[in-house]
Amino acid sequence: MARKGLNTDRIVEVAAELIAERGFDQFSLRELADRLGVKTASLYNHISSLSELTSNIGQLAFERMAGQLYSGTEDALPFDTLYHIAIGYRKFAKQNPELYKTIVKIPSTGSSDLIEKGQSLVHSLYPVLEACGLSEDDIIHFSRTIRSAMHGFVTLEEAGFFGTAVDADESYSYMIKALIEPLKTELGRKDA
Repeated sequence: MARKGLNTDRIVEVAAELIAERGFDQFSLRELADRLGVKTASLYNHISSLSELTSNIGQLAFERMAGQLYSGTEDALPFDTLYHIAIGYRKFAKQNPELYKTIVKIPSTGSSDLIEKGQSLVHSLYPVLEACGLSEDDIIHFSRTIRSAMHGFVTLEEAGFFGTAVDADESYSYMIKALIEPLKTELGRKDA
């Protein structure tokens, strides 16, 4: 019999908390069950496997990241939206470092649902880039470029490589603006 108040959503939430505290590599179903006050076997009343739970955690991480990226961009101009998304990306990674690492590992899981969810999040950037005046090919090139830059910055920062007197927030903003400014210039040429 399932424990009252225990459901899949609660299990996923607590699993995400544990991952945030200890890291994905240190996560175990036994520890999850202990935190929930149930036996490990009881978890299987709500999830079919560790793989399913991992998939659900990945879905939750993507939803949280998407919320961070697009919150407050409803009426913003395309270039402002792009800048806001980039700031939200780093903010999510800093506030949720272990969930961020989980997201980065998703392509290696082979989970088609998670890979599709990740691609959906990436593709949500495409209309913004189209509104910035990019062609179909350039949208893909720029999407890859900015994602690589953001991930690279976040990874180096997390590893402690930015311990200088220059503020990392300023450096990140500088990097994003350096990527966006040429788009504005190119759009201006097309409009001329």
